[in-house]
Amino acid sequence: MKKNITMNLTNSMLLIIIFIFTNFSLKAQEVQDSSNLLTYKRLPILNNFRFIPSDIVYDPFITTFIKLNVGSGVALDLTSYRKDWNTGEIEDTLSGDLTYISGELQFQLAVNDWLAFNLGAGGSGRLGTNTYTILTSGISYTTFLTLGGKAKIWENDKMVLSTTLDFKYQNLYLYSIYDYVKEVVETGGIDSTASMLEKDNVSQTFLNVNYAYAPTDWCGVLAIAGWGLGEAFETKTKGNVRLGAAFSVDFDNVDAIEFPIGILASIRFNSFGEGGSNVTDIFAYGFKIAYTGHKDFDIGIENTYQSLSYKSSDEKIKTILSTFSLRYYF
Repeated sequence: MKKNITMNLTNSMLLIIIFIFTNFSLKAQEVQDSSNLLTYKRLPILNNFRFIPSDIVYDPFITTFIKLNVGSGVALDLTSYRKDWNTGEIEDTLSGDLTYISGELQFQLAVNDWLAFNLGAGGSGRLGTNTYTILTSGISYTTFLTLGGKAKIWENDKMVLSTTLDFKYQNLYLYSIYDYVKEVVETGGIDSTASMLEKDNVSQTFLNVNYAYAPTDWCGVLAIAGWGLGEAFETKTKGNVRLGAAFSVDFDNVDAIEFPIGILASIRFNSFGEGGSNVTDIFAYGFKIAYTGHKDFDIGIENTYQSLSYKSSDEKIKTILSTFSLRYYF
């Protein structure tokens, strides 16, 4: 039931965005293709193809913009089993879902044609949808600050290559009713040190190589490869590998369609979690639909699917996140 509600909500949001895009197109006073847009502002355009920005695979372009992301999602099918202590047989199965919300604001400044810096802040929250998930997974929220730099290495009409250095500092907070009750039972009572709130501060640093290629004026490829050092909640610093690729199409430059809507499909692998959770070998799959016909901004919805393997408990959780994104260029 919850899965159907989530899918219906996402579909409704997509229909609303498409309706808005249609009105933008009907009200336009002049036809704007990618070559015209490039003359107005410094936009992510190569070979007359306008790239769709993604939060899964970061682009290499030196641009000035402000970005707003607002998202919500679910973690599906958290399950545990109640066993008979004598026989070891499973007597009952408990399951539930978690809901997520997230938000981020980021500003990037292009100092010149080959160098840019960015600064961002945001947060996310997680809450169980029933008694089981509230008790076992608790209530958690995160705030974060990001800082980064981007330098262009090489560019021609169809390709651009850049390197980026990203730093992320996170404050993690977890209210765990289960751990609190467990501590009280083990110690035989409540003392001054007992608390439901656990918190930690973690940081991550990544050095990346970012690449973009536009073979034609209607499609393009993004790629990223990076290595970094980071921490998870109450764990030690460890190395992290980041690999990703994305393929996008702008239907505004397809002769048979000529409508300013674009789509992007992406995939990214991380050997270790970037969000502060102690998870390993993460694959994230994304799909985005966006409006590509305005010289000032990019707007769209990106859906992300992940399968998370928690190292401490061997649990595997599937998550779906839908994010509304707006990027305004200066």
